[in-house]
Amino acid sequence: MTKGKNLILVIIMVSAVFSGYLLTYIRYNNQNLLMENFRIVHTGNLISVVFFSLIALFSLVNIFSDGKYSTSGMISLLVVSAGGIVSIALSMLISGKDTKVILYMIFFVLNGYLLVMLAVLAFSRSKKIHYFSNFGLFLLLAFAGFLIIMYMSYNFTDDSKSYSGGNKKADAGVILGAAVWGGNRPSPVLRERINKGFEIYEKKYVPKLILTGGGSPNEMTEAEVQRNELIKYGVEPKNLMVEDKSNSTFEQIQFIRDKYYKRFNYSRILIISDNFHLFRSLQICLFNNMKADFIATDTPLSAETVINYSIKESFAVFIFWFFGIG
Repeated sequence: MTKGKNLILVIIMVSAVFSGYLLTYIRYNNQNLLMENFRIVHTGNLISVVFFSLIALFSLVNIFSDGKYSTSGMISLLVVSAGGIVSIALSMLISGKDTKVILYMIFFVLNGYLLVMLAVLAFSRSKKIHYFSNFGLFLLLAFAGFLIIMYMSYNFTDDSKSYSGGNKKADAGVILGAAVWGGNRPSPVLRERINKGFEIYEKKYVPKLILTGGGSPNEMTEAEVQRNELIKYGVEPKNLMVEDKSNSTFEQIQFIRDKYYKRFNYSRILIISDNFHLFRSLQICLFNNMKADFIATDTPLSAETVINYSIKESFAVFIFWFFGIG
């Protein structure tokens, strides 16, 4: 079994390298970026490099490890590894975002499970795979990682203090979209974002505002509603730029990157949204090499609401870090 065991582990090592490359390609492709923009310091890149390096490392440790490895156990490792590659390859052939996310999660779970099995196997005397306990350990580690992301999102501190002196400026303010209510009225969340946008404009932190957000058919878009309200407040229309096609934070920041930040050689933008939303916005900007500061709105939210939003945002950050989608 030794030769067969080693062959399977070599295949898993090669598969880990290939999976890491595919994952990186997908991450950049989803961002409409070329692979030449790869930077190891970006959080998602660093996590995936460490993740798949550990799979390769523990595969190597098991190659040189003595002990009686079961044939069924080694085959199960190979099947899990192959399942991960199949899921990520299928995601490249499908256009629907929801289906992609499901396949991405299958890819993560299978590779996370594979990593735990290889690690436990490397230090096990019996060299037996305990499937349920290993899966339980994977879930525990994944949950701990999620709590760390949630903590970072929940405790994010905005940059309002650095602007309070009036000396710091940005090239443009960006109001991220939120829901529009019946009668083309801004929802309370959007109203607070509009108010904060007007505040930074009035204090001359920024000379112009970029308004983002699409909408449903037969109603005004989120960006158009923002524009109308800000004109009522007294903002000059020429200082308001409208992006009214996007349906997510991810799309809004991509639009700003391509249409304003790169085109006009901005040095910094100032993004306005709710505090729970800003950590993910920061991660998207960092990955796209955009210098941005962030100011939170004054939207009153209960502790329960903030926690619920933080859970959703934490999952979105995880999906962005690994797969570059949001």
